Amino acid sequence: MLSGDDYNVVGKCDKSTQHRFTAIGVLVACIFVLCFISCYFAFTKLFQNYYTGIPIGLFFAWMITNIYLFLLYTLSKTGFPYIPNKPARYVATTIRLVFIAFIAIVVSKPIESLVFSKQLALEMQSFKQDKIERYEKSTNVFFADEINIIKDIIAQQKVLNNVIDEEQLSNYNELIRSKEEERDRLIKSMRILVGKSDYYIQGMIILNTKYPICWAITLFGIIIFIIPTYLKIFIHKDSIFYKTKHYIESYLVKYEYELFKEKYSEIFRYKYGIDIQYTECYTDPPFNTKRKIDKRERAERTVLTEDDLLNSLYAKV
Repeated sequence: MLSGDDYNVVGKCDKSTQHRFTAIGVLVACIFVLCFISCYFAFTKLFQNYYTGIPIGLFFAWMITNIYLFLLYTLSKTGFPYIPNKPARYVATTIRLVFIAFIAIVVSKPIESLVFSKQLALEMQSFKQDKIERYEKSTNVFFADEINIIKDIIAQQKVLNNVIDEEQLSNYNELIRSKEEERDRLIKSMRILVGKSDYYIQGMIILNTKYPICWAITLFGIIIFIIPTYLKIFIHKDSIFYKTKHYIESYLVKYEYELFKEKYSEIFRYKYGIDIQYTECYTDPPFNTKRKIDKRERAERTVLTEDDLLNSLYAKV
């Protein structure tokens, strides 16, 4: 099941092919474990709850693994007749591989944060301290300007009147005290907010910027995700696996097609009392890649031009 193909078909193959699919299944199981570790760590950081991370991590790991298995299955060679188009096939395969690499990168990043957790903790501590200092500096400057304006007003009042009313002075002092209390409250709340925030995305940015070695984990993750696709793509189309797989799939399609034609005739026979057979327009039904050509009708058929069509339309008008 984890190999992305029918177990019964794989069971009829030679030992080397079975070992190949066993390796694919083992790697997909490893991918599921990596996805769970990555999702669990990411959502634990997000929700700040170790128990919440378990069910959510399992769900997303299961979802990502199923998407990966679907992509892996689409890399199988088709056994049905088709019109070959190599550029389109190469583009489609490249898009799938790029998407798989993207999934691998997304999964590997939280694991990198886990592996370099000690270094990242020190970097984040420095980052938070710098953020707090810059906020305190800007806050102090802002409130210092406002307090200086109030003090200038008090000084101007004394210069103009030689004396200032005690009640008015008390109000000014109270206003200065409230500004200082608001400044201290904002700085304190900012310290608490910064202390509680984990800055998860910022941490990954710092990690990937200052510790390029973490990209080795990303490369390892991409390799783990790509190896099963390599093992799947390079199974020869004439191998026992594909011969068995294509025989079973072709048999099922042809069998269902024959049932469809029988049902088609039965509907007209029992509902309308007429005997009608389904018209075959292709020489290779039900795959329909080679259309029938009636040479006699084609020789007798007259092809008109666009002017003939316009003349016919305007003549009726």
